[in-house]
Amino acid sequence: MGAAEYLALGRKCIQEDRLTDAIEPLTQAVKIDPYLSVAWNSRGYAYFRLRRYKDALADFDQAIKLNPVYGNAYTNRASARRAAGDKVGADADQAKARDLLKAAPAKK
Repeated sequence: MGAAEYLALGRKCIQEDRLTDAIEPLTQAVKIDPYLSVAWNSRGYAYFRLRRYKDALADFDQAIKLNPVYGNAYTNRASARRAAGDKVGADADQAKARDLLKAAPAKK
């Protein structure tokens, strides 16, 4: 299986609320393609939902490092920062996400 298939499997697990099951395929996706920012963001989201905020923040940081205009990663990192008690960081990320998502072209 390739990175895209592992990503799809991990995202399916998240949609089915099988968060723990999502971690392994998403980990495989980033091992195969460490530049796949959406996989880092997805795994970060699973960690966030599992209340593993330190792990979530590390993954969101990597997603943003790889794709600095990834609005959803900023939104997710804002949620994780807020949950971890970092209101200032959360507010900054939310503002950045708003700016990026407002500037993004409409999807077809």
